[in-house]
Amino acid sequence: MESTDWCGNRIEVAQTRGGVLAVADPWNNVIRTGIRPWPAPELVQKLYRSRQESAFEGAQREIATSKLGFYSDLQSLHSEDAITWSIFGPVAYATPSIRNAFVTELLALIEVQGSPRNAHAWLWRRIPHPDDLVPGGPEIDFGIQTGDTLLLGEAKWRSSVATAQGVNHHKDQMTLRQEFCQQYGPLFLAGVRHFVVLGLSARGGIASRADNQIGSALLHVRDTTWEAVARFASHPCAEEVRRYLQWKTKNSKHE
Repeated sequence: MESTDWCGNRIEVAQTRGGVLAVADPWNNVIRTGIRPWPAPELVQKLYRSRQESAFEGAQREIATSKLGFYSDLQSLHSEDAITWSIFGPVAYATPSIRNAFVTELLALIEVQGSPRNAHAWLWRRIPHPDDLVPGGPEIDFGIQTGDTLLLGEAKWRSSVATAQGVNHHKDQMTLRQEFCQQYGPLFLAGVRHFVVLGLSARGGIASRADNQIGSALLHVRDTTWEAVARFASHPCAEEVRRYLQWKTKNSKHE
């Protein structure tokens, strides 16, 4: 069936048995303005076959698999990766001055007194596991590093923070990120004075605000919403981001 994207373009979408919409073409679910080369490698790594393909039946399954030959979670309008890219991907690929301006607004929003200078942004990198330092530890949805600040972001859309994490399965995602900063942040990044663990979601409330001393540095735990970040005038696709968020909210299946 047909629908329209946030720019008014006609796109083909499929629907699961439970009513969740997915685009036939995964690139119709993400902002690509200003990104060169395209598709960006961060997105290509997300084009794996999803177990949710079985949620589509008959003609809907044909639509959902028509572009790739299989279904990827990146196609879902509930995809956290799609919105994470659409907000932070253009920032990561922007000029240094735009990145610095965006980080200035972000640090002001979450009330962290770090410097935005020399800001670097990245998506979906893994850190060593804080329990045992094995590789392939927690995947950081988005990260920002400046001369004196490291921010580790956990992005949610409709899902909740995962629990049963860690070696003994008694921690959640936010706890693991905080423990990494507390135990290894000052050791691995001696020049960093502000470590930030940021929860970002549609409604907020996935992290409890806190400020704790770790050696000569501070660990800040913060929480905010997609809507708050989408209001940043410094975003390289500011107007498009706001339209994208409205489109995603409108077309997400409500509880």
